[in-house]
Amino acid sequence: MNLSIFSAWITVGDITVPRLTLEESAALILLAASLLVFRTFRERYLLIWSVGWLAYFVSRWTLRGYSPESLPRYLTAVSQVEFVLAVGLFSTAILLYTYARKLLLPTLALTFAVMGWAAAQAWFWPNSIGPRVALEVSYRIVVVVAAVRLIRYRWARWEIGPWLLSATLLLLHLPWNPFDRRVPFGFSLMVNLIAGLSMLLLVFDDYRLHMRRLGVVNALTGSISRASQQGPMMATALAELKGLMAAKAAWFRLLEGDKMVLSDQIGLSQVFLR
Repeated sequence: MNLSIFSAWITVGDITVPRLTLEESAALILLAASLLVFRTFRERYLLIWSVGWLAYFVSRWTLRGYSPESLPRYLTAVSQVEFVLAVGLFSTAILLYTYARKLLLPTLALTFAVMGWAAAQAWFWPNSIGPRVALEVSYRIVVVVAAVRLIRYRWARWEIGPWLLSATLLLLHLPWNPFDRRVPFGFSLMVNLIAGLSMLLLVFDDYRLHMRRLGVVNALTGSISRASQQGPMMATALAELKGLMAAKAAWFRLLEGDKMVLSDQIGLSQVFLR
């Protein structure tokens, strides 16, 4: 009896509960991962990043159960607005992460303008190439602003995370048959996963750098407490800073009169010293 009830429940569940697509499942997984990381680090940009993945998931969920031919215009408009909102939230999170607060207001204003255009394009010109190309270019401008800022912010650190995140955000796109027919199967899923994991990689890289900085401070503090002269302390400081910044050389100058005189160095060549 119990077995028959269980089988009937599974059958009804398969009928009434729609299965998630790969992209929807990936968006939910990345949303959960972002919320877990936010709970650990308590950074505001991680919360906005998580809300962006929620908006992205809802934009895909809105189109469930419809074929491209029978899709109502209002649902297409809602889905496109939700997608542009997700892109704007991703860009806002990156701008907060890079401390580019001056770009927040223009980015938000541009995002809302593109959301309005996305709704108008789906409602009035659903099959026109020109308005659709304008929409594709418009929401990518929002991403380009954030991507350029991210690359400039992390330019001095040779890491692959910022480049992956910038590239994959530019590859996020609305469903469009002329484009979807030319990309291989699973392309969008791969882009979504790399975009979400790249941001988490940035967070963990920053945490690792923070721990290394604490290690440098501890080493300098110990060197200062043990050293009776300036030389050993300065040598330790330069060695720790050189390793922290992954630099080939480090040096320290003292102001003598109106000139900066090199007092201590590590890794400099004799040609550079002369």
